[in-house]
Amino acid sequence: MKILLVADQYYPPTLGGSAISSRRLAHGLAERGHQVSVIAPSLTFRHSVEHDGNTTIYRCRSVSPLISSPGKKAPPRFALLPDGMVERTIAKVQPDVIHIQTPAYIGAIAVKIAKKLGIPVVATNHAMPENVLPFVPFKVNKDWQTYKVFESRYWEEIITLLDQCDFVTAPTNLACDMLFENGLAKQAVPVSNGVDLHLFKPTTPEEKRSLKERFNLPLDRPAILYAGRMSVEKRLDVLVEAIPKALAQTPFHVVFTGSGPMDIPAMIQEARCSEHVTFTGMVDESTLPLIYRAVDVFVLPSEAELQGMVLLEAAASGLPLIGANASAIPEIVHHGENGFLHVPGSGQDLADRIVQLVDDEPLRQKLGQRGLELVQHHALRETVSQFEAIFRDVVAESHLRA
Repeated sequence: MKILLVADQYYPPTLGGSAISSRRLAHGLAERGHQVSVIAPSLTFRHSVEHDGNTTIYRCRSVSPLISSPGKKAPPRFALLPDGMVERTIAKVQPDVIHIQTPAYIGAIAVKIAKKLGIPVVATNHAMPENVLPFVPFKVNKDWQTYKVFESRYWEEIITLLDQCDFVTAPTNLACDMLFENGLAKQAVPVSNGVDLHLFKPTTPEEKRSLKERFNLPLDRPAILYAGRMSVEKRLDVLVEAIPKALAQTPFHVVFTGSGPMDIPAMIQEARCSEHVTFTGMVDESTLPLIYRAVDVFVLPSEAELQGMVLLEAAASGLPLIGANASAIPEIVHHGENGFLHVPGSGQDLADRIVQLVDDEPLRQKLGQRGLELVQHHALRETVSQFEAIFRDVVAESHLRA
């Protein structure tokens, strides 16, 4: 099949679950022999075409948000008047099916053109209103009238767009239910973002020790990892609050991997915990799996996840998980089975869970092993197979209608 993925955010340059999972899906489909093209924002103010593995990326001119922090890596890029470029690309590629990722500006244009040309469209929603504000430099209060207006308008736009598509998916049951509750007229089907079980995998004690030395992590205490965007909606303020509370009870080290607008090093310094924390910044695709293997526990305090791809990566690496009991996180973190859920927004409860795992190596091993079993259901190969089947069905239905 000729498949065209349309992503308003794509990795590189954007760091984020939907941007990265979209690229992994594109590569997975291309490895199955499909002709895969992608439309995504460029890294500059120019249109461009590039080849990424067996995929071709058509990039439309874009700009960075004015409110992004200077010097921070992996900011989002926003397409600027991409209508003509999208239409020309669809005419050139002549796809059998178009797959819209996190429907937004470029996606809306692609849907309009696809409908005119009779091309079937599949859409996957990766986002909720909180995810659209990652570069707002303060925590948004959901009780604010301004936010309520924004939230209502957000869902109105997303649902209107999704209702025009032939098939709709989302990463989890909660994500599908959320679409229904906000007015989607058709049934959304859960399809996991998936995780590459060949890339993310558990390690041996010898390799873990070697990797700790490589990343200059202490050998005499467990290490805890947060990986992802350093932005307000990830609730890293809760983790920063929890670190000194937990350190008062037991020794451990914390690793932050990723980048974003929040100045976490300054917050850690203010909490007087700098000697217990390592910042790796953004790392490349070959290094990220090694960081997972170098640590002992994974933490995600975010309350705005429609799946949490980093949780899947951590579980596939054999790590016990700690996550906020919010949004779709309980679909991945099974309390007492492969990790623990903490009270959302509570630094003290998160600290208690950290101490519980740091002080109990047999428990870490038990939870990590169970996590390995559960994450098999999220294998990337299964995700690719599911989308292949969906694409074939909508193409067949389109031919019947024609």
